Amino acid sequence: MKLKVISSTKNIFESDNIVELYAPCTEGIVGILPGYTNFISTLEIGVLKINDGKEIFKIILNGGMIQVVKDVILVLADEAMHTDALIKDEIEKAINDAQKKIASKIEPSELIRLEKQLRYEKFKEQQLGA
Repeated sequence: MKLKVISSTKNIFESDNIVELYAPCTEGIVGILPGYTNFISTLEIGVLKINDGKEIFKIILNGGMIQVVKDVILVLADEAMHTDALIKDEIEKAINDAQKKIASKIEPSELIRLEKQLRYEKFKEQQLGA
């Protein structure tokens, strides 16, 4: 299968030889194998697990969309990063910044965005210990 993972700022991952993929979809974790039916779903905060038959790659997602059409998978992530790129100090700073902003008086729409960002940062922090 072919796979392309794109975040809002850059191309995260691309391969023509994926044998298995697990995605954190709104419906739950969805496993995708060659020959999978055409499929589209929204993505939740979670880990995209990619198996190319030789190595397993893990990418942390902060929501987005996934589309599968004839063994071509496209992941459009709101935010994404490889688990090996996680940096503890940056995550802790992002958590602290989000918590301070949430504690202040802000618009409801900004509160929703910050709460999602805080969940994503805490999920990344958990992955450091995994």
